[in-house]
Amino acid sequence: MKIFSISVILAPPSGTSVVLSNASDLSSFSFYQKGSVGEFMSFFSKTVAERTPQGQRQSVQENTYTAHVYNRGGAEQLAGVIITDQEYPVRPAFSLLTKLLDEFTAKVPQSSFDNPATISFPDINNFIEKYQDPRQADTIMRVQQELDETKIVLHKTIESVLQRGEKLDNLVDRSNALSAQSKMFYKTAKKIRAPYNADGAHTSSAIFDTKLKEFNDLITNPAFKLSDLPAYWDALRNQSSIGLDDRQLLLEKVLVLMSRLQRVDISTKIQEYVISLLYNDLPHPPSSYLAAYDSRTPAVTTSPRVTYAFRSADGTNYNPLFPSLGKAGSPYARSVPAIKTVPKHVLPDPGLVFDTLLRRKEFVPHPGGISSLFFAFADLVIHSIFDTDPRDWTVNRTSSYLDLSILYGNSESQMNEVRRKDGTGKLWPDAFADGRLLLMPPASCALLVLMSRNHNYIAEKLLNLNENGTFRWPPTNEEQRRIQDDEIFHRTRLVNCGFFMNIILGDYVGAILGLVRDGLDWRLDPLMNMRQPNHEVSPRGEGNVVSVEFNLLYRWHSALSKQDTEWTDHLFKRAFPDKDPSKASTEDFKTAAHAFLIPDPDVKKRTFGNLKRQENGTFHDDDLARIIQDATEWRAGSFSSGVPEALRVIEILGIEQSRSWGTCSLNEFRKFLGLKPYKNFKEWNPDTRIHTAAAALYKDIDNLELHVGLQAEQCKEPGPGAGLCPGYTISRAILADAVCLTRGDRYLTTEFTPYNCTSWGYNDCQFDKEDGSYGGLLTKLLFRTLPDHYSAGSAYAHFPFMEPSYMKENVAKNPNLVNQYNWERPRRPTRTVAINTYTGVQRVLAEPHFMSVYNDRLITVASAGLKKKLTNRDTARTALAEGRASVEKLFTSTHPHGKHSHNWAGYFREEAQSLIREKSIAFVGQKSLCLDIVADVINLLPIHWISEEIIGLPLKTQTNQGGTWYEQDTYKKFADIGRYVFLNFDPADDWHLRVNSTAAFSDIFNITKPHFEKIRNLISIQDRVNHIAIEDNHSHRFLEHVSKAFEGKDVSVEELSAYVFAAVVPTSAHFSQAITHVVDFYLDEDKEKERAEIVTLSATIENNKESVAKIMAYVREALRINPPVSGVYRTAAQDVAIPGFSTIRAQDRVFASLLDANNDPDVFGENPTAAVYNRPAKQAGLFGLGEHGLLSSSFFESTVPAILGILLGLKNIRRAPGESGKLAKHTEEWHGSPRCLYTNRKGKLTPFPDSLTVQYD
Repeated sequence: MKIFSISVILAPPSGTSVVLSNASDLSSFSFYQKGSVGEFMSFFSKTVAERTPQGQRQSVQENTYTAHVYNRGGAEQLAGVIITDQEYPVRPAFSLLTKLLDEFTAKVPQSSFDNPATISFPDINNFIEKYQDPRQADTIMRVQQELDETKIVLHKTIESVLQRGEKLDNLVDRSNALSAQSKMFYKTAKKIRAPYNADGAHTSSAIFDTKLKEFNDLITNPAFKLSDLPAYWDALRNQSSIGLDDRQLLLEKVLVLMSRLQRVDISTKIQEYVISLLYNDLPHPPSSYLAAYDSRTPAVTTSPRVTYAFRSADGTNYNPLFPSLGKAGSPYARSVPAIKTVPKHVLPDPGLVFDTLLRRKEFVPHPGGISSLFFAFADLVIHSIFDTDPRDWTVNRTSSYLDLSILYGNSESQMNEVRRKDGTGKLWPDAFADGRLLLMPPASCALLVLMSRNHNYIAEKLLNLNENGTFRWPPTNEEQRRIQDDEIFHRTRLVNCGFFMNIILGDYVGAILGLVRDGLDWRLDPLMNMRQPNHEVSPRGEGNVVSVEFNLLYRWHSALSKQDTEWTDHLFKRAFPDKDPSKASTEDFKTAAHAFLIPDPDVKKRTFGNLKRQENGTFHDDDLARIIQDATEWRAGSFSSGVPEALRVIEILGIEQSRSWGTCSLNEFRKFLGLKPYKNFKEWNPDTRIHTAAAALYKDIDNLELHVGLQAEQCKEPGPGAGLCPGYTISRAILADAVCLTRGDRYLTTEFTPYNCTSWGYNDCQFDKEDGSYGGLLTKLLFRTLPDHYSAGSAYAHFPFMEPSYMKENVAKNPNLVNQYNWERPRRPTRTVAINTYTGVQRVLAEPHFMSVYNDRLITVASAGLKKKLTNRDTARTALAEGRASVEKLFTSTHPHGKHSHNWAGYFREEAQSLIREKSIAFVGQKSLCLDIVADVINLLPIHWISEEIIGLPLKTQTNQGGTWYEQDTYKKFADIGRYVFLNFDPADDWHLRVNSTAAFSDIFNITKPHFEKIRNLISIQDRVNHIAIEDNHSHRFLEHVSKAFEGKDVSVEELSAYVFAAVVPTSAHFSQAITHVVDFYLDEDKEKERAEIVTLSATIENNKESVAKIMAYVREALRINPPVSGVYRTAAQDVAIPGFSTIRAQDRVFASLLDANNDPDVFGENPTAAVYNRPAKQAGLFGLGEHGLLSSSFFESTVPAILGILLGLKNIRRAPGESGKLAKHTEEWHGSPRCLYTNRKGKLTPFPDSLTVQYD
């Protein structure tokens, strides 16, 4: 019971009411809620006071609040309003209002009512503090007579109080007393009054605080500022005439607006407009080409058996209506016809242009902190779509699509060179098709090798998962091998190209727009499906043809880092051993290129950066990591006039090439893009050295040719929406190109579907905005392909396109965030030693010098409850371990209270029966029922037990529909915690698992701590509020025992909360998984006899240790053959020798394979997979997670037999037909040993099973 607000209000019969004095207690609300709740309480009080007739009392309900109103009227025209929860009794509330109004009129003169600001009535604060306990109010008021005969109208709804035609929503919208934030608070609060049964809709247990925080962020960091107005005014005035003044940064301001409003509907509309604008910058299809375009339809060679979409080798058939559009070997398109007449003899000598305008005087670091690795990746993008034929400059030898032709080739013959064609769909190890990349700084090839490895990783996953059931390994015949290899290869290429695309949109464009630097996870989505204002579908997948203008756009030689410049100098000195590279002519270059720069024709032998391939054909991980991490550390160069001297001949060739194409001028290109043309050279570049030289060379600004004008243009400064900081024209054009290249690609839009990519493949190439990288995917690639060289939280992995020191300075603006990253260069990795024998694994699990990280991760998660102990991490670790163990003893021993006082078996038996009744679905016209026994029963059992009996969480259930935590949401929270603490193997998952686990602990902590405060007789209003959504006080009885167990030990309520959390939550998902494995094992038809025996024994387990022991023998054997955990990691604290393995050195990581150990023939016989149900307990399989929480032997043995008896005892229980009746389980190799994973409903891999459907009668 609680009072939230109390007010004295001047309420004239007609007119607006005025609050004269009020007080509130909003301590139970979060920081983000308090301001809005306070405003709404005031608004609600005035609203009900105005609508309560004078001389009347009434109680009005709104949501979970009740406003008790006494409009006394009379000469003073005063009303009192008290807002409470619904449990606060009516009589004391009105007694309190009577006393409040009496004291107010006695102490405050009526003459001051006209000026409320002058009123002083501090006693009102005493009222709200003193009478939080209604018994106090009732005791004091007993001296009064019973309430007078004035009618009290009880429990009206707010709707019944309002006048005809009035709606509270409208009153809220019209109110000037409520801020925009408070209006959103009201609307959001309405939305979260959610029903227990969501009918398949997405559920969220924390949407309220999330929405309010987002809105608060908009207020503190607004999306639009008054200083933006000139840019918008320029657009309104000049867009359809002289063009936009891009110095006003309109595009950047719009991008910032969209990023700040990303979760507001208007952002989507703005984004649709921007994408349409950028996509329509270029004609589709092009209207002009450099040479005759071959529009003949190519022959269709697709086998009629192929039902999936796939990319052709040369880019044909991307547009079904124009099959040749953008194919390799086509002429370049021309986007802008050159109208300005400039005779070639008037144009300056290319060498002179370089020497005066483009040559680097000195290295200028990139002002936006962009790393050299960004431009290494840019090389991959550029070479994917541009490959000018050296014999015919009008022809592009590669396709006009982001199809990773640099990896796969642009013809069938090139593609065949990189493919194994062995039925796996894989490529040769670390192979790639395009030899041109060997002439780029080594980081470009290193990144491409990672994309090659990613292809093979994806191909292996598709074969193992075999979602459509069409693959066989090994293939049964040559024809099947060919068909299978083609399908896996083509589907894998679609996924890998999707991966490449999302690195472009997430990491690459994110760096270009400064979104990564500014910590924003919003991204422009050019792939989105949308409709135009006339309701026509906005085109996607129409095809692309790259143009000469955009070919010139990507000559970014000025951005070479110091180190890459040195590498380039060395390359050119090797190509010109007897000549200064800066003096070389174009003919010299062509001769040298043929002599020195031709790559090895065998893709399996090619190398770069002086690396050597290993015997298996791969490059060493150490070498690749060194190259990539070097490039991450090296700051790129600034744009504009800064091309290294060694590239003089390349720039001369570029200028000559541009002139041979008859390319438009810079101003013509700007007009084409809708930008204002430059009036003079100084406007183009204010640098005196640059613009005076350009004026001397070109005379007229309209003569400035495109290539030179783009490279030497004034550059942007870093700021919101600007990260790459090239010239202004490049900055505008690059976004249009990115949108056209992705939106125009059929295989990145209309054919980019789970059907073609497979469900797992489609999910795998989506970026995770909660992985600590702000919307990137390159992080995942680095963790996946170089797992031992990037530790979890490494800034080198999370922000590879930003120089670490620069990025750290930006992130340091948020002190809590900067410390979550490791800013040091990743250290050389320690070895990982796999142990796979029973005796070896047993030693790893048992001996103390094999250290686990479980307690350290628990400390990370539960740090909010251990603040006193965190000054010393060893102290915190010891305290948490001992505290957890003490709590475990309390719930694993005989339970001391309630109807299940003997043990917990009764609770779990009844709860399982209840969930089965509630969740089962009847067949129409049949007696059989259907049940997802994992999702709806097994996974929920520990959730209900922890929520109802141990911690006291507000779980929304059939019997507690006022709860606020949905069952499946709560299971996911607990599963994330269990995965983070015990199974956090993949560094790509570490960030979001840690963040989710910490957030989940905070949610649990904020409920457990008030419970303990109440138990320790501390004032805890929050506990009362919490219990509005909690069914009963069972958990208080258990927590009382916990509190007593720590009496006299100087343990705070915060620490108690952390101990209870650590004792039960991290193992709950593993408890469910163990039961799932046992149930799955005994559902097989050949286990019917054993299943019946378990059910029979379960009926006699009470006070019968023999029955329990027999059931546990069945359980142990099932878990031996199929353990819930495939393996665990430990770190060696000292050198250890285990027979049969190389000596384990101190600091080595040790992977103990439980699957292998539990199938060791030396222990379990020649046929270890055969079940033997009478094995002695000491010969049981190894479990792996230790005696923790719900997995402790005493608790496990006291609960699991009862649960199995109910589940396996369902009449005629059987698997549902088809795949739904099986666990979606897959086995893969991990450190040379098998590892089991499950595909969840979203197509993602997880260590926990989430569904198994059974039928019963």
